Amino acid sequence: MRKICLSLGIAVLAAVSACGKASTPTTPTPSPGIALSGNLAFGSVVVGATATAVLTIANTGAAEMTVSSIGFPTAFSGNWTSGIIAAGASQPVTVTFTPTAATAYSGTVTVNAGQATGTNTIAVSGTGTVIPTFTLSGIVTETPPTTSTVLAGVRVTFVDGANQGKTATTGADGRYAITGVINGGFTVSATLTGYNPAVVPVGIDGNTTLNIRLDPLAPRTSFGPGQYRVNTDMPAGRYYSDPAHGCHFQRLRGFGGTSGDVIVNVQINFDAGQWIVDLLSADAGFTTDASCAFWFTTPRRGLQATISPGTWIVGAQIAPGTYRAENSVQGCEWQRLSSFTGNADAVIASAFAAANGPQLVTIASTDVGFMSHVSCGTWTPSSTTTAR
Repeated sequence: MRKICLSLGIAVLAAVSACGKASTPTTPTPSPGIALSGNLAFGSVVVGATATAVLTIANTGAAEMTVSSIGFPTAFSGNWTSGIIAAGASQPVTVTFTPTAATAYSGTVTVNAGQATGTNTIAVSGTGTVIPTFTLSGIVTETPPTTSTVLAGVRVTFVDGANQGKTATTGADGRYAITGVINGGFTVSATLTGYNPAVVPVGIDGNTTLNIRLDPLAPRTSFGPGQYRVNTDMPAGRYYSDPAHGCHFQRLRGFGGTSGDVIVNVQINFDAGQWIVDLLSADAGFTTDASCAFWFTTPRRGLQATISPGTWIVGAQIAPGTYRAENSVQGCEWQRLSSFTGNADAVIASAFAAANGPQLVTIASTDVGFMSHVSCGTWTPSSTTTAR
């Protein structure tokens, strides 16, 4: 009996000893998690321009997350591409879309990091577009009353907005054209030496016309087609032009438009090498057309050995003496002049050839000028006679 009880006690003791041994639980290792958010659908962006959006990289895990790189599709980039994001923190990334062509762009932004859970990609898209461009054009003239006087060499420039710096220069006809401009409200300047600059607003809505007028800083020393006030728009004095056939000009005593306002009316029905007019301080005005071209205060030619059709200064441009027009034809007309006013009393002597044949004229040293019609041809010095 005693043996049995002892054995039982040992068994119970062993069992109690085995039951008292406790097990240790395993603790999970902290890990990062990733979540990407943001609207990266950029829509339409002009080629060459940029647009931005914010991508947020969130660490949703319990351990810091190391971002080793971020991959962007063509035309997209970011201002942050690697670094450490603490547990529970986030990192904003400015994503820039810069289209280089008028086409659709799309793809996936991939954040390369040691994350345990979450999605490390996000879609991105955008479309490159081209803004339609137009032309701003017009003509630059002088201020009233000379609005038909075109100005060459005027620099017309956009001074603000998206078109800033775009410029063009007027040609001989006073016209300019600035291409490649976009719609909107802008400011344009026009500058030319000798004139007050003009700054004018312009609204571009498709191809647009803008005519500009400039105000002279001082009385003119040259001028083109138009109507002018003597002593106001330009000083009285002697003016020279190289006119084409059909040149028409008038010296005026008024601007009423009546025949009584005309002092002298001149129509040049041939291509003259030069024409001269004297504007007097008593004149009210002067009108000239496009065929007369520009008038200047300086002669258009120097001293010549022969005399061609036109009006010329004796002494400075042609020497006094006797000249022969060998190939003169019917209608040859010449005048020796005491001035270039165009008045009848300015004619010292004149002649008109009723038939073809050589003509002779003696120009005195006291003559102020000489006029010859195209029918006279070229006058050459005659060796048979001498000047008075």
